Amino acid sequence: MQKTLARLVLPAVLAVLSAAPATAQIRIGVDLPSIHIRIAPDAPPPPQVEVRMRRPSRNHRWVAGYWDRQDDRWAWAPGRWERPTRRGSSWVAPRYRRESGAYRYEPGHWSHERLVEGDDYTRWRRDHRRGSRRGESRGRDHERGDGRRND
Repeated sequence: MQKTLARLVLPAVLAVLSAAPATAQIRIGVDLPSIHIRIAPDAPPPPQVEVRMRRPSRNHRWVAGYWDRQDDRWAWAPGRWERPTRRGSSWVAPRYRRESGAYRYEPGHWSHERLVEGDDYTRWRRDHRRGSRRGESRGRDHERGDGRRND
């Protein structure tokens, strides 16, 4: 009976073990969605005043409210507690930088997420800057100005 059981179980165990590396390879190759840098003709409004609620757990991080560019307008994203999707990840606050008469917007994101140029920003940069830095304004970044940490 042991020989019969071994003949049935052993091939099943070997099949599972041989499939495991293939599954791991598939998961490694999966890209996370990227965060797109955008361009806007107007500056975001001043930040809104918010009250930080009680922290749900020590694993949650505070994401302060910010202006998000949605289509052709700025929309307020209220502050909230979020749990990072990856251990050790930190929140990177959004940035708004004046660039050649417009505003470059880098959305807020977790540190493990990838930030790439969006199509509108790539087209705008190609059309307005033509690869030179001559027209670039050296204005200040409009980052969160309350000095609070994001934890």
